[in-house]
Amino acid sequence: MNYILLTIMPFASIALYAGNRGTTQTEAGAWESPWKTCSNYFEYNPSATFSVPAPGYAIIGTSYSTSKADKGFYQAQEGNGSSAFQIHTESFHQESKQSFFGEANFIRDQKNNVQWRDVEDASLLSPYLIADSIGGDYRREAYTMGGGTSFRCNQWEYGIRGEYEGGVSYRKVDPRPLNTVSIIRINPGITFSTGNWKYGWFGRYERYRQNIDINVEKSDRKVYFYLLQGFGTYNKQFSELSETYNRIYKGNEYATGFHINYLGEKQATGGLISLRRGVYEASESDKRTPYSITHNGIKAEFTHERSLLDQTLFLNGQYGFHQVIGNETQYYPTIINTSFVIWNFATQSDRYQSRNQNARISALLADKDLSKFSIWEQIEGNWQDNKQYYYTPDYHQYIQDLCGSASIGFHKPLAKSSLEGSIKAGYKKVLSSSLLQNENNVITTRVILPDYAFLTTDYAFYQFHLRVRFRLSPSILANFSMGGGLQKAKNQQSYFTTACMALNF
Repeated sequence: MNYILLTIMPFASIALYAGNRGTTQTEAGAWESPWKTCSNYFEYNPSATFSVPAPGYAIIGTSYSTSKADKGFYQAQEGNGSSAFQIHTESFHQESKQSFFGEANFIRDQKNNVQWRDVEDASLLSPYLIADSIGGDYRREAYTMGGGTSFRCNQWEYGIRGEYEGGVSYRKVDPRPLNTVSIIRINPGITFSTGNWKYGWFGRYERYRQNIDINVEKSDRKVYFYLLQGFGTYNKQFSELSETYNRIYKGNEYATGFHINYLGEKQATGGLISLRRGVYEASESDKRTPYSITHNGIKAEFTHERSLLDQTLFLNGQYGFHQVIGNETQYYPTIINTSFVIWNFATQSDRYQSRNQNARISALLADKDLSKFSIWEQIEGNWQDNKQYYYTPDYHQYIQDLCGSASIGFHKPLAKSSLEGSIKAGYKKVLSSSLLQNENNVITTRVILPDYAFLTTDYAFYQFHLRVRFRLSPSILANFSMGGGLQKAKNQQSYFTTACMALNF
């Protein structure tokens, strides 16, 4: 209940601030349009307000979603289903010399049948996770609060955005992990304008911390805790049979980048490059720091928008490279007074690496005039190449796949309302894959091999979305939407559904 109260208070203040005149049908449609993601420079740079699709927007709403997957059609550490209840708000208000923006979110969710991890943010901290062989449903309560502003002075615009994210996750069966996550983000940016050109720089700092406390509440019972190291290996020296276990993950991440944009009367073009580096450490309760995880990344993005066939063509191309390096420290014990053990440093080396490349291209043809009926079409292609290596012992995994999809949607304005909808279909094809792994233990049979089988499965996917808006009062707009999707392989399938009720101010 405390999380709900802490979140609802900024919900009301942020939404009402931007709701002094009421969001129009056109502004709401533009903010939630399919072409908004084709030019998302504002998500990187808080001073890039030129890319925001509407001068004013405010929403407060709630949503519920659920998902379910057949046996073998999911990754063990993510679970075979989920449900989530969410309250969210977002606002943007632009004046002649200054812009204000903010958002807040509360989520209470559950992941079903999560196996072989007792931590949150497994993809960030992998492969050095704490795990047990029992598993169970993972519950979480988390909230996010953030906001920012930008100032325009002559040819310059200065912006800053701040955000705090906190959450608690737990299981109700032994062993019972209690994970407390705290994240602080700061995002400054500068944009310089001259003629039709925009030049922008942005930075981002993130401080991350996760405290893990695991207990076995049933008396006289102990559970074996595995310290995973990747590809079925685990630290046999420090994995143990115990009633409790504690660990702290902490780290800092830095990112910076720049973008160049040309805004003409009939066309707009932009390019962005972003660099990222983060270092995270896993510290044990006895003051050891056995693992260090380094994330290096680069992302490049190209956008182009021009008039075509009485509509607008939106082109978007992206390339990303993400490297994860795992460093491990070995210790040797020194026994004092026959019962107390001190762990002394022995060696340290990089023993794990993953390299992921991703390239995406999309083309969208849509009408930006939301005062009339229109149909839009979009095609997308996504190529992914993932390589993972563990050096000692020498194991590796390689998966390359290609995904293509096509979408069609419509926008229909009515007298006092509007109706929108879309359908999407696509196919993911694995181009090549290989796995070299000679471990023979319970982690191999229950995690590595099942996950590899899922990741190398070809499947088709289908999605739909429907939204209706209507005016409740001169300053309030009701917003209802629903959607869902299906992924289907030969004898397996998974699905998700979502429904949302919201008010635009």
